Amino acid sequence: MEVLQNVKLSHLNTKYELLSGLERVEKIFNDFDSERILVTSSFGATSAILLHMISKVAPGQPVYFVNTGYLFEETLRYKEELSNQLGLNVIDTSSPINHYAFTQQNQSWKYNPDLCCFINKVGPTEKLRTGKDVWLSGLMRYQNANREKLQIFEPRPDLLKFHPIIDMTSEEVEMYATIYELPFNPLIYQGYGSIGCAHCTAKGEGREGRWLNNAKTECGLHI
Repeated sequence: MEVLQNVKLSHLNTKYELLSGLERVEKIFNDFDSERILVTSSFGATSAILLHMISKVAPGQPVYFVNTGYLFEETLRYKEELSNQLGLNVIDTSSPINHYAFTQQNQSWKYNPDLCCFINKVGPTEKLRTGKDVWLSGLMRYQNANREKLQIFEPRPDLLKFHPIIDMTSEEVEMYATIYELPFNPLIYQGYGSIGCAHCTAKGEGREGRWLNNAKTECGLHI
């Protein structure tokens, strides 16, 4: 893609490094065409932070929500609540019904979780990436070891991955949510530190409850 050939990642990372998360979000919408910026959200534990920034900087920007078909009811209700509070333009998407049915019939989340994630989450997201130059993500380094070394901008084969709040700490997340009166996913208060599909998420600190008793630590969407 032309944009990747012309952009030097080291220059971009240096350029954005000293900015706050909100300033980075504002700058990305000044530096790139909004129609070629992809925003996705799981409406998980800390999703409200980045979504609030986007609502301030680019109201009306499409926010794509991939419904795997296995999400907690609390997450679906939270999506509606936060979308209404922030005035978000949320667009739901999912895998083809026959693909989802395959994972249902075979209980893929139990016997082949990587395949289940690919069919119901990674695959639908890959389609959204077509024609985009930048993909915004709310990943943060403190969340797990896989994310500790991620930079603000990371290369992907077909676009740039942009992590505007990658260096926020858990304390800063709490403070931001308090200042702007942002609700967290209600499952947080039930002991879930990280929230994904109901079959594969258990209670626990941080991401320790994701794919419990399994070596898997990421759905494959971001890493």
